[in-house]
Amino acid sequence: MRICCPHCAEAAITRTSRRPSPVFYEVYAQCTNPRCGWGGKIYVEFALTLAPSRAPHADIRIPMEPGRRRAYMDQLATMND
Repeated sequence: MRICCPHCAEAAITRTSRRPSPVFYEVYAQCTNPRCGWGGKIYVEFALTLAPSRAPHADIRIPMEPGRRRAYMDQLATMND
C-alpha cells in the first residue's frame, strides 16, 4: 500500500506503528520530500469483509460487505437444499 503525503503528494514512509486492537492500527508516517517535512498519524482499520476467513478467530467481528453477504447467504441456501 502506497501512502502519499496529504500536502505535497510525495511518498510517505512508516516510521512506527501501534496495534491497539486486532482490527486497528495507528501508523506514524513521515513525508519523504525534504522540502515538505510533514509527519503525522494515520489510522488503518479493517472495515469490511469481502471474503470470509477459512480460519476465523471467535473474537474478531468485521462486518461483511452487504452485497457479498447476500451472495454468500444465497449460496449457502442452495447448498443446504
